[in-house]
Amino acid sequence: MSSEFRICLTLLLLTCCGCQSGAQVHSDSVALNEPARAELNSTPPLEVPALEVSALETSDEEISESSSPEIQEVSLTVSEADNNDDPLSPPPAYHNSLNVYETISQALVGNPSLVALREMENVGVATVGVAETYPFNPWVQVQATPGQYGSNGQAAGSTYHYVLMMQQIQLAHQQQFRQDAAYSSLNSIRWNISQSELQTTSTAAQLYFTVLYRRGLLEIARASQDNNSSLLQALTKRYEAGDLSAADLATVRIDTRSTSQQLRLAEANYQTALRNLRNQLGLDPDSPVDFRGDLRDIQWRMPTAETAQQWQPEVYQQQIADLSDEKAWIASWAACRPDVQVAHADIDVASANLNLASANKVPDLIIGPYYQKDASSLTHYGLRAQMDIPVINTGRPMERQRMAEFNQKTTVWRQTLLRAELEAQAAYERYKVAHQLYERERGLTSKELPQELQSLEKQFEIGEVDVVRIIQARTSILQNQRAHLDLVNELAQSAALLVGASGMPLELMISP
Repeated sequence: MSSEFRICLTLLLLTCCGCQSGAQVHSDSVALNEPARAELNSTPPLEVPALEVSALETSDEEISESSSPEIQEVSLTVSEADNNDDPLSPPPAYHNSLNVYETISQALVGNPSLVALREMENVGVATVGVAETYPFNPWVQVQATPGQYGSNGQAAGSTYHYVLMMQQIQLAHQQQFRQDAAYSSLNSIRWNISQSELQTTSTAAQLYFTVLYRRGLLEIARASQDNNSSLLQALTKRYEAGDLSAADLATVRIDTRSTSQQLRLAEANYQTALRNLRNQLGLDPDSPVDFRGDLRDIQWRMPTAETAQQWQPEVYQQQIADLSDEKAWIASWAACRPDVQVAHADIDVASANLNLASANKVPDLIIGPYYQKDASSLTHYGLRAQMDIPVINTGRPMERQRMAEFNQKTTVWRQTLLRAELEAQAAYERYKVAHQLYERERGLTSKELPQELQSLEKQFEIGEVDVVRIIQARTSILQNQRAHLDLVNELAQSAALLVGASGMPLELMISP
């Protein structure tokens, strides 16, 4: 009996070795089948004249090759970030006062939506681990028939039994395609996280600049209120002395009441901007964190291809023939956007699923050794194999579905790239217009207007001008300061939008 068991064990080991060797075949790329290539070649590619070698000008054969690169295996070791005891507490190194870069860093660390989205990477890594595990699950069937009787009703005296062990073997390397799909899905998850980080950066910068803008308006409103209050006190004394008419005093009193209402509104808007920014950073709404800086003190500059070489990947820089071609340069930045890379990773996933559907048309082989002892006490050893016959369900419907999904993902990638180029170009033009106006108005300061106001106040004291001109002069000064603040706020907001639309770092637009 021991020799029989050894023979069965040997046959089982041979079967297991065959299963493992069939699963370790690695292809260099995920190749599309011929119907997929033929259907892809029937779709005309889009062209963008701005790029000499643009991603939209790629032919369909290049798309099929680029959509199935050699998948890089990833490590299953997940490094967990240290969890802060109080997620709503500010970073200790910032001392409750953040500039724009520290604000963005805190947003990338504490934004609740981004923190939750990062957990998806662990799911993708676990999915890769499942795909790398070969489905080796042999099943055993044992049957024993101790009660055997002949035609005369007497027991045969021997027990009929057999032992059967079977394992399903995938003949078309389906595991390789499952691994490719898992790796591409993990890439898509990581690019989704990068896209969320980019949008979080852009939103945090917008809210930060909004806080500075609202603070500037609050300072203007407070200065206006202080000036009107001082003027009202001075004119009240003159009215009591009989040197001022009641109409002039009523005019100043009405203007003071109006600026007081504007001050309360500016204070409410500033507090709302602070709460919105703290919520974006994942901080408590009543957190003592403050945001330092003055929107009028930031020095802005135009980003160019020469200054951005250290920030942009070389593969996209090589696509630009002329560095002075702004449209081609912006298109290259749009091709780097994470959402474009997500769409391209989805093509890889669809390509792997298409190849898996094509491979599943080859039926799996179920094979294994068996040991049997019949009623005549004869011992049998051998192999048993089983395979489905694909007569009705040939697997072609699933292959057509995967082919349609591949074409759909390819179209989504093309349109995503086109939309990214349009959005980046529009954001760049908006920033360019605002920066040109900023450069034109930079030399025109408002310091001369207060000097003119002082001269008017001296003339008012000696009785050469009336109070109406003083009010008009102060109103002009406030409007000038408000217009300058609106200008720099438009420039700051357009810079933050350009970060989200093109993926450019904010350092390219702010002078050191």
